[in-house]
Parts: sequence; C-alpha cells; structure tokens
Amino acid sequence: MTEISFERGSDVVQNWFDQCEINLVHEADQVGLLEHSVLVGAAREFIVKRVLKTILPPIVYIGSGKVFDAKGKKSRQIDIIIYDSRFPVFEIEAGIGIYPLEGVIATIEVKSRITNKSLHEALENSMSLIQLTPGLEDQSPWETRIKDLIKKGTPPKDALQQVCFEFIPATYIYAFNTKLRKKALANSINNWFNLRQNPAVGNDGLCAVLPRVIVAGCSVGLLHDGYFKIDPGEPIVSDWIKENGSEPRYKMSFWDTNRRFGWLMIHLIHTVCSRVGLKHALSGAKYGIDHYLNIDDYFENDMGGKSAWHNLW
Repeated sequence: MTEISFERGSDVVQNWFDQCEINLVHEADQVGLLEHSVLVGAAREFIVKRVLKTILPPIVYIGSGKVFDAKGKKSRQIDIIIYDSRFPVFEIEAGIGIYPLEGVIATIEVKSRITNKSLHEALENSMSLIQLTPGLEDQSPWETRIKDLIKKGTPPKDALQQVCFEFIPATYIYAFNTKLRKKALANSINNWFNLRQNPAVGNDGLCAVLPRVIVAGCSVGLLHDGYFKIDPGEPIVSDWIKENGSEPRYKMSFWDTNRRFGWLMIHLIHTVCSRVGLKHALSGAKYGIDHYLNIDDYFENDMGGKSAWHNLW
C-alpha cells in the first residue's frame, strides 16, 4: 500500500509559483524567436497577464493604459494595471483604457530585457502613478489603522510609514533578462533615486515612490514597506547613522536568486487580498492567507545564507 504524504499549504503554493516561473521563462524564450522588439514586448506582457489571471481573485480586473485622478492628472502609460472591478473603467477596447486612481490596486511594468535606461524609465512610470492624488472621503480609517499598529507594538514612525504604503497602490517591475545583478541593480536604483532627490509621498514624505518588488533577470529587490520587513543589520545601519546623523527613512535590499516570480506574487496576492477583503459575510470573521504565503519560510528556502546588497536613504 502506497503511503500518501501531504505537503503544507505554503509548500504547495511555493511549488505552484516555481512551476509558473518555469512556464513563463519557456514561453518568453519562445516569443523571443519573433525577433521584433515591439512584438516580443507585447507578447511577453500578454503572457504575464495570462498567468496573473490564473492566480489572482476573479474580482480584480487586469488592463493596460493610464491612471488618472480627480484633478485630471494622468500617469504615464502603464503595462499592467490590476484594478478593483467594483470601480468603473473607461476603455477604448477590452483591457485598454484609462482608470480612476481609487480603483487601482497595483501596477506592473514588464520588460523583456532591462538596462539602466529602461529601468529608470520603468521607475519613472511607477512614480507617475504614485504621485497622483487619491480622493479619500474619510481620513478616519487611516488614523484608526495607525493606532491599531501602535497598540500592537509597532513604533509610531514605522506605523505611519506602513499605513502610508497600505493606502497607496503597489507598483512592481518584472524584467525577464538583464546583465544587472544585485549590486549593479541596487546602484542603478540608488542613482535614479538620488537624481530624483528622494521623491516621496504621504505625510512628511513617509513613502518612497519605489516599487515594492523589482525582478530583474536573476536578481530581486524588496522594499521595506511593512509587509516585507527589511533588516540590513546593525553594523550597516550604525554606519549610516554615523554618516548621516539619523536613522534611514527607506530601505531596499537586493539578492541574486532563481526564484523571481514567487517573490512578485507573494507581495501582489497579499496586496490584492488586503484590498478586496476576505471576510465571512455573516460573522465578519477574517480569513487569512498569510499561512499560505509564509514569507519567513519562502525567504529561508530561497535566500537563507545568501548575501544581500542594501540601499538606505
């Protein structure tokens, strides 16, 4: 008699992401045979969208185009817009249009091959979205959320920053290929951020206008946004404080890894589910997904023991 063994739920999800990545890479390589940069880019965008639709809750809508706010200001052209389907859309054809900011949950810039130039373009596109002005009719949920985090032991400054990140759309960059490994990737982002004079939004500039996850070939950058809690280590932070006279406001860390798609999806699924809500209709009980998307397990399996490159600002 064959013994049947069951994996943990988090293992199933991790393995699913790994298989999705294998399929993505295979199809992207196949598309590369077209040898036409515009066609290749569009096809790889389509591939990523199709995979996202197999994983994300059906309540979200996936399109492309521009985002606009109540003041009439528009973002740059965005490759993938993940949108709350309960909000209206304004499309010229299915999946292509302009979308009100309040309905936008997240965006992804998709690149076939990323260079310093194209990375900076993707960062500009992401920033053009985050700098739009959301129309929150009631500020009290923001304030309540901050108080709840502080009660749970989060330092006030960190609570303010985390809630700021929770209330603005999440942006991501996903590039299939690049020559930029972790250090070069970190330096390129650091150069752009300093050139832009540390652009930020929120009260007192709490939130850097940086993507939450940047996938570039075999490297991944993760932003400290409250969901990903980045700790560069005491020596690095101490050196920063000695040089700058204060603690760093923003942190982003970079690793070389073969698991890229999973890091994107762990954050994206958390972002989407936090936005659309997972509650029992009668009791109001909240359903959790964190035990399926265990960051500690995923980090240990993928990056345990690997060195990282850290950007502090």
